[in-house]
Amino acid sequence: MKCPNCGKWNQANMPHCVYCGVELPQDHAYGPRGVPAWQFELEDKIKAKSYIRVDDDGETETTDDPRDTLAGEMAELKNRKLAGEEQQRKLRQEAARRGMAPSGRTVRTTSNRSTFFSAYDNPDTTLRPVAPELVEEGDVAPDARQVYPPKYRTTYSTQKEDEVYGYGNTRRIVNIQRPTDDENIYDGYHDTSAYLPAYANQDEYENTMRMRNRGPSRKPRRHRTRRIFRFLVIVGCLVLAAWLIVTFVLPFVQKEEVDTREPTIVSTIRDDLAAHTISIPGTDGQRITIRELRTSAIVTGGVATFDIVDHIWYDNNEDYLQDTMNVTLTPYVTLDSGKQQPLEPIHYDIEIPLSPIELSTPDGLYKEVSTAMFNITFFVRDGSSVLINGEDYSDLVDSETGEVSYNATVQPIGENHFNIVVRSQYCRENTMTVTLYREKQEIPLDLASDIATTSSASNATVTVSGTTLPGAVVKVLSPYYDLDITNTDIDGSFSFKAKLENIGNNTIIITADYPGKATTRVEHVVYYVPNIDVYSRKAWDIQTQYTDLMDNLNVRKANSQIYVCKGIVTEIDTTKPQRAYMNIGTEESPRLIYVENSSKTTWEEGKYYRLYADAYGMYDSVPWLIARYTYTH
Repeated sequence: MKCPNCGKWNQANMPHCVYCGVELPQDHAYGPRGVPAWQFELEDKIKAKSYIRVDDDGETETTDDPRDTLAGEMAELKNRKLAGEEQQRKLRQEAARRGMAPSGRTVRTTSNRSTFFSAYDNPDTTLRPVAPELVEEGDVAPDARQVYPPKYRTTYSTQKEDEVYGYGNTRRIVNIQRPTDDENIYDGYHDTSAYLPAYANQDEYENTMRMRNRGPSRKPRRHRTRRIFRFLVIVGCLVLAAWLIVTFVLPFVQKEEVDTREPTIVSTIRDDLAAHTISIPGTDGQRITIRELRTSAIVTGGVATFDIVDHIWYDNNEDYLQDTMNVTLTPYVTLDSGKQQPLEPIHYDIEIPLSPIELSTPDGLYKEVSTAMFNITFFVRDGSSVLINGEDYSDLVDSETGEVSYNATVQPIGENHFNIVVRSQYCRENTMTVTLYREKQEIPLDLASDIATTSSASNATVTVSGTTLPGAVVKVLSPYYDLDITNTDIDGSFSFKAKLENIGNNTIIITADYPGKATTRVEHVVYYVPNIDVYSRKAWDIQTQYTDLMDNLNVRKANSQIYVCKGIVTEIDTTKPQRAYMNIGTEESPRLIYVENSSKTTWEEGKYYRLYADAYGMYDSVPWLIARYTYTH
C-alpha cells in the first residue's frame, strides 16, 4: 500500500506507514488482517432454500439442492467479472491521467482463441481504439489524438455505408475518403465487450467480412482447384467402394448361400431301430443318388431325403467290437444331359449298441455253490446266437421270452469260470463271465442236481439226496428227519428230509468224514415261503400292532411274525434288491415302515399296495420287514 503522505510503499496489511507513521487507508483490495477482499466473498452465504423430503413412513429429511448453490456461485462469478472490468477501466483512466504509458496489449474480457490475425490489434502502434461511450462520458485523456493505423484504413468508392460498417453499426474500418469526427479513434483501453456482440470476437468472422468486401471479381482461383480436387477424391472413394464390394462382399454373400444349402443329418428311429435321416439340397426335379447305397431320390421342396438305418454299415462285419463307426456317403446328381455331377461327401458317426444280456441266476457274477450242478439263467434277444465256453447253445434260447437255462457242471476245484458270448441282430457282440466257487474236497460229497432251491410246500420240507466216498460217515447238521444211509458203504449214496423252519432262506449243512482225510462240508440254501393261503392266515395288522412290534422286535423277528401292511410307497431306497419306505398311516399322521421286496411284483413310487411281510429287524429307526406277496388292491 502506498502511503498518501510520504508516497512510500508499505505492506498491504500494515495499519500505519513504517516510514512516517501516518495511518494507511483500509478501503483497498485487502481487507482486515491483510486478506484479499475477494476471499471473504467466497465464504458460504446463508442458505436461502432448503427442501423437506417425506418418505412413505412419514420420516422427514431436510436437504439442500446443489443446483441452487451452483446458480448462486455463477451469479457471484458474473458480478465479480463485471466488477473486475470496471476496476480495470478505472486503473487505466488513473494511469492515463498521471501520464503513464498504455499497455502494449489489449485487455479482453471475452474469449479470443488467437489474436495473431485479429483486426482489433495493431502490432505497429501502441494506440488502441476506445469505446464510443467512454468518449461521451469524458473518460478520455485530454492529450489523446486521432489515429488511422494502416490496418484500419481502406478506400471505398462504390460500396454502401452499411458494408463499410460492421458488427452492429459500430465502425471498425475507417474510410479515409469519408472521415467523421463523431466516431474518432483514440488512444486508450479497448473493451470489446462494451459495444461488440459475442460473435464479433472471432477472427474468422473478420476475415470473412474482408473477403466479402473484395467483391466477386477478386475471388481466388484456388477455389476452382479445390473443387476439382474434391471431385477427384469423391470419384476415388466410389471406385474403392466398388472394388471392395466386388472383391469381398459378393464372394461372402455367395459363400453364405452355399453354406445354408449344406446337407442336414438328423438321428431318428425306423422300425424300432436306430437310423439317420439325410436331407440333401437341390433343384426340384433333380435325381440325387448315393453311390454306397445304390439308391436315389427325387428332389422335392428343395431337398432329397434318405432314411438310412444304422445297422446296414456293420451287418457283414462279424468281428466289429467298437462302440462307434464313421460313415461316409458319396452323393451325385444326374443332370438333364445325363452327366453325373458329384457332390460334397457326407460324413457322420453312428453308435453300435451292445447285444442285450440280463443275468437272472445267480444274483451276481460270483457265487459259492455246494452242488455239482448249478443252473445259470439269463435273458437275451430272440434270435441271438449264444456261446458258453466256446460251445454253441443258441438252441437253448426261448423263442418267446429269450430265456436261456444252462446247467453248469461245477467241479470241487475252487473257481469255475463260464464265459458267455451273445451276438444279437443289429448289435455288436457282448460278453459276460459267471464264476461259480466250489470248495476243494478230499472226500467227494455231491448233492443231486434236482434238489430244489425254492419251496412253498405246506409241510415245510424238502428231500435231499447225494453221493460221497463209499464207507464215509455222513452227518446232517441242520434240522432233518428220515436219514437213509443204507447204501452209503456200498455206493456212497444217502438221502433225508430237510426241515424248513424259517420263512426265507434255510441253510442245509452236510458233512462227510473218512479216516485219513479232511472233513468235507457242503451247504445248500433253500428259499422257503408258504403259499398265500397258509402265509396270510398268520398275518397281524401292522397298523394296530405297530407299538407291539417296536417294543418286542427281537421276539417277533425270531418267530418270523407275519404282518399285513397297507399303504403308499413314499420313496424307493434301493433297486436291487428293491427296498422302500411305506406310509401305513395318513397324510396328517404318517407312520413309516421299511420293506424289502421279495415278491414277484415291482413297486412304483407313489402307488398304493397291500403287502404280506414278516419281521426282519430295524432300519433307520423304523421296523424292517420282508414282503413275500404284493397286491395292488
